[in-house]
Amino acid sequence: MIESRIGRLRVTGVLGQGGMGDVYLAVDERLGRTVALKAIRAERRLDEAARARFLREARALSALDHPNICRIHEYIETPEGDFLVLERIEGITLEQAIQRGLSRARKLRIALDIAGALAAAHRKGIIHRDLKPRNVMIAADGTVKVLDFGIARTRPEDGEVAPAAENLEDPRAIEEADTWIFPVVGVTPGVPLSDPLPGGISVVAGTPHFMSPEQARGEAVTPATDLYSFGLLLQMLLSERAPYPAGLPGEALLDDVRAGRTLPLTGQPQDLTALVGRLKSVAPADRPTALETAALLGRIIDKPRRRVRHGAAALLVIVAIAFAARYVADVTAARRASERRRDQAEEMVSFLVGDLRKQLEAVGRLDALDGAATRALDYFASLRPEELSGTNLHHHALALAQLGEVRMNEGKLDEAVRLFTESIRFAEAAAARDAASPDRQLALSNSVFWLGDAFRRQGHHDAALREFRRYLDIARRLAAAHPGNAKYQAEVSYGHGNVGAAHEAAGDLGRALAEYRIAVQLDRRRLAGEPRNEQWQSDLAISLNRVGVTLQTMGELAAARPLFEEELQLRRALVAASPDNARRLGRLAVSLGYNGLLRQRLGDRAAALAAFEEELAIASRLAERDPANVTLRRNRATAEVRVAALLTDDLPRGLRLAEHAVAELREVVRADARPAWRRDLASARVREATLLLAAGHAVRARHAGEEALAIARGVAGEDPRNPQTVELLAEARDVVARTHPPPS
Repeated sequence: MIESRIGRLRVTGVLGQGGMGDVYLAVDERLGRTVALKAIRAERRLDEAARARFLREARALSALDHPNICRIHEYIETPEGDFLVLERIEGITLEQAIQRGLSRARKLRIALDIAGALAAAHRKGIIHRDLKPRNVMIAADGTVKVLDFGIARTRPEDGEVAPAAENLEDPRAIEEADTWIFPVVGVTPGVPLSDPLPGGISVVAGTPHFMSPEQARGEAVTPATDLYSFGLLLQMLLSERAPYPAGLPGEALLDDVRAGRTLPLTGQPQDLTALVGRLKSVAPADRPTALETAALLGRIIDKPRRRVRHGAAALLVIVAIAFAARYVADVTAARRASERRRDQAEEMVSFLVGDLRKQLEAVGRLDALDGAATRALDYFASLRPEELSGTNLHHHALALAQLGEVRMNEGKLDEAVRLFTESIRFAEAAAARDAASPDRQLALSNSVFWLGDAFRRQGHHDAALREFRRYLDIARRLAAAHPGNAKYQAEVSYGHGNVGAAHEAAGDLGRALAEYRIAVQLDRRRLAGEPRNEQWQSDLAISLNRVGVTLQTMGELAAARPLFEEELQLRRALVAASPDNARRLGRLAVSLGYNGLLRQRLGDRAAALAAFEEELAIASRLAERDPANVTLRRNRATAEVRVAALLTDDLPRGLRLAEHAVAELREVVRADARPAWRRDLASARVREATLLLAAGHAVRARHAGEEALAIARGVAGEDPRNPQTVELLAEARDVVARTHPPPS
C-alpha cells in the first residue's frame, strides 16, 4: 500500500494493524493535509458482518462533530477496498499517558473531556460500547480524542428493543486483542476467544475489564452502559490500577463483570469516590447521565484551592469557545422559559464559565473570554435577586467566583475584587435561604477565600487577613455542626494555613508560625484517625513545610530540620504508594530542595549535594515526560542551579549545568515573565558568574553578573519587600564588584 493512491490520497506509511484492517498514514494532496486512512482487509471485504461494522463506524463518526471525538473526513469505496478517511491524531493513548504519569488536575480534565464526548454521542443516539483507555488518545497539543466507534450501536427509538448481542461469524472482526467476542451464555471452556464460532451463534463484543454487567450478560445496551465503562476508566485513571484483580482467568473475570464485582476505589476524595460508585451501580437506572457526570466533574474541578500555595500549576484542557459563548446566549433565552429550565441552564452556566476559563488559560487567550464573560454578567445583572431561588443564587455565586479567578489570572486584580465581592453577596443570600446547607456555606467560604487571596496579591495584608479569618470562622462552624466529617475538619486546618500566610506576607513571622503550628496539630489529629488517608498525609506534609520554612527564615535552623525531614519521609511514602504519580514526584522534588537548602545552610555540603542531585534526577524525569510544560522545565533548571552552586570541585560540570539552566530559564521567561521566574533567571546568572570567576573567566563573569543585577532590580521594583529579591540583589552586586579589577 505504501506510495499507492486512493483517489486524491497518497499513502505514505503504516500507523497500525488490527483484525479488521490496517491504518495508514496518507496525504490528501488536494487539501494539503495529513490523514489517517483506515482500510478493511481485502479478505474481509466480502464478509457482510465485517463491512457492516466498518460502515457503522463511518456513520457513527459522521453523525458526530465534537472536539473530543475523532473526526471522519470521508468514506471511500473502490474496487481495491473500502476506506475510512479519518482525522490524523498525533499523540499517545490514555493507557500510555497513565503509565507515564499525570497530575490529578490533568486526570480530571481528561475525564471531563471524555464525559463531554459521551454526552455528544448519546445526544445523537450513539452508544460507544467499548470505552477504555486504549480507545482514548491524548494529542500532542493536549486535546483528548475518543476513538474507535467500530462496535458502536445506535440507540433505538422509544418502543424499540435495543440490540445487545450481535451475530458475528468470526471473532477476528474485532480489532484489538483485549476486545473480546464471546457467546452470550458464557466462555466456551477450552476454546480460545479468538477462535471462530459456529455460524449464527449470538455473541457479545467488548472489553471485559471495561464492560458493564448488562453488556456481559448479553442484555440490552443503553447510554448507561457507556457510563459504567466510564466509571471503570475513571477509577483506573485516578488510581492508576486496573479495576479487577490481576491474573483473573477468563471465566472468573466474566463472572465478576456480570455480577458488577470490582475493586473499590481508595485513596481519593469523597466526592470522586462517590461519583465512581454511582457510575459503577449495577442497576443502569442508578447511574448518572453523561451530561450530569460532566457537570459533577466540572464542580469537582472548580472546587477552590483554599490553601495559598507558591508555584501552583494547572494542567488544563481545550473546549469549544464558540460553543461556550453560544450557550451563555442560550441561557439568557432560557430565563424566559420555565423555572425548571432556568435552574438547569444556570447550573450549566457555572460549569461552562469555569470550563471556558480553563481552556483559554491553556492556549494563553484569556482575553477571548471577555465577550462571553460580559454576556454572562449582563445576564446576572438583569435578574432580580428576590425572584431567584436559593439554587439560582448559589450557582450565580459560583459563576461569579469563577469569573473573578479569570480576572485575577489576567492580573486585573481590582476587577477580580469586584467580582468576588458580588459573588459573596449572592452566596450570602443563598446561605440565608438555607442556613443548614453545608454546600451553601462552602460556596460562601469559596468566595471569601478568593477575595482574601486577591487582597493578598494586591499587598493589602490587613484586608486579606480579615477575609481569611472569616473563611476560618465558616470552616469552624461547619466542623462544629458536623464533628464526624473529616473534610470540614480539614477546612479548619486550611483556614489556619491561610491566616498564617497572610501574617507571613505582612512580615509577622511569629503569628504566622503560631497559625501554621495549629494547622500541623489539626493535620496530625486527622491523620491519626485515618493513618492510611493519603490526602491527610499530603496535608500534613504541606503544613510541616510551612512551619519549617518559617523557622528557617527566622534563623532557627536546628528546629526546622526535623520538620523538613518528617515532610520528606511523608513524601517518600506517598511516592512509594504510587511511583509513577507525577504530582507526588514533583512534591518530593520540592521537599528535597528544601532539605538540601537547609543542609547547605547548616554547612553539611555532602548531604545538601545528595539532596539536590536527587531533586535534579526527579525534575529531569518529569520534564522529559512533558517537554512542553514550562513549569517542569523551570523546576529542572532551578535544580540544576542548586547542584551547580555546590560543584566547586568539578567546575566543568558545574558550568555546563549553570549554562543549561540559564538557557532553559530564558525560554521559560519568554513564555511566562512572572517575577518569581525572572528572579530564577537572575539567580542562575549569579551562580554562572560565580563559577566563571572560579574558572578564571572574569569578562564573561562580569557580563553574567551585570545581567543578573539588571533583572533583579526590575523584579525588586515590582516587589521591593520580598526577602528573596533583597538577598538576590545583594548577591548580584557582590559578584559584579568581584568581576571589576581593583584600581591601580
